[in-house]
Amino acid sequence: MTKRLCVYGMLAALLVGALVPGALSARAQTADGLVVLALESARAPLEAWAAVFASTTEGGATLDLEFVATAAEITARAGEAAVIITDAYEEAPPIAFECGYVSDVFMLLPGLGARYLASNSCGGGLDPRDALARDFLRFVTGPDGQQVAIDLGLLPAAVEVVDQSGATVRVPQPVRRIASPYSIATYYVYAVGAADRLVVAGYLGARDPEGQAGMRRLDPNFEAIANAVSTLNQKEANIEELAALHPDLILASARTGWLDAAGALGVPILRFEGESPARLQDAMSLIGAVLGPHAAYQAEQFNAYYNRTLEAILSQTQAIAEPLRVYFSGTEPLRVVSGEMYQTAMVEAAGGVSVTADLIGYWNDVNLEQVALWNPDVILYVPYGGANAEAFTQAAEWSAIRAVREGHVYRLPKLAAPWDTPVPDSILGIIWIAQTLYPGQVSLDCAAEAMTFYRLFYGYAMGEEEAQSLCE
Repeated sequence: MTKRLCVYGMLAALLVGALVPGALSARAQTADGLVVLALESARAPLEAWAAVFASTTEGGATLDLEFVATAAEITARAGEAAVIITDAYEEAPPIAFECGYVSDVFMLLPGLGARYLASNSCGGGLDPRDALARDFLRFVTGPDGQQVAIDLGLLPAAVEVVDQSGATVRVPQPVRRIASPYSIATYYVYAVGAADRLVVAGYLGARDPEGQAGMRRLDPNFEAIANAVSTLNQKEANIEELAALHPDLILASARTGWLDAAGALGVPILRFEGESPARLQDAMSLIGAVLGPHAAYQAEQFNAYYNRTLEAILSQTQAIAEPLRVYFSGTEPLRVVSGEMYQTAMVEAAGGVSVTADLIGYWNDVNLEQVALWNPDVILYVPYGGANAEAFTQAAEWSAIRAVREGHVYRLPKLAAPWDTPVPDSILGIIWIAQTLYPGQVSLDCAAEAMTFYRLFYGYAMGEEEAQSLCE
């Protein structure tokens, strides 16, 4: 509430004339100001954002705003600025730094994007001036910046969506505090750049030491978020503790058992059910739609990346005359995925054939006689629940199965979230399966794609050695 009142106060000053359009100099008022080069059409929101941002930073950050008429002028003069704001944001300006970089896009409003130019960062870390430019854009794309745009009439005060249970949900804007008992949806929030809004969440795959270590690298604060409520999962929740966190959005599975009780909180609840590539992409669009323009842009970028990747794999595997037959097991060797589960879609997207595709429901228990009839070429197993290769390779009864006999038993990778589940990271799982099934025939490189993916969708700079180890 304090932050929101601060925003309201600064906007009131704007409206009564203490800060009027044009009051901020077109050029630097001090030598220390960061130059922001923007379209003239963005003057009103930019001056409001700059004023509120200055009021929230220690010492009052100085932003020197300069406005031009066209995107072409911004591109031509981008080297003069710390931040550029334009409607031609997809292509980074062609600047050759001796060191430093041009950031990825921050979507400020629909059709208005920005980048910061880290031209001072030559020592490996982010220079304080470049960090200030980044922090300004994070402010604008976050809840406080959204509130400024809402009060100026540039963004809606509420959005209405249809969730994956078919319910129509009205979500007041901006969303500041997210509770995510559905541990898959937690990763949707990370992928759209809104992890700082999580107040409590489940983290699929981050209970074991491997998953915890991976999640700490992605977000050192995750354990505080995970432990903010004593009990919070799909089956049960401590409603009183949840209420004390004052969430303004709850992310749940369509199968979460305590949602009727949570309804008394009066908090919007989005229900997800993503057991297919299409449903995963729909889930990403849904979370993007309720978290503001930048989240919506990130969701679009993820869906485009996912589809490009699938198309690239398909173009290289569709001509294979005899696709490999895959047995996908769970936490026990004889527990397998059904044809309705996301793992089957992953195998098919990677160019394989799931031998359990005719099974229905979720995890199925089968017998070894049936496995012998299937006689799969490859066995894949999950990276959780104690599953291990030795259950196949050191068990005499499995030795007659082709995949075991020929040494084709493989564990799916995970950093934090397992790559076989319907989380954003699963696109890397599809790449990994395709490379595992058809080495030398699929040109996508798992390690290179992992480094790109985690930078784009988690803001995590994964090193080459870590990526290689992850994709082994």
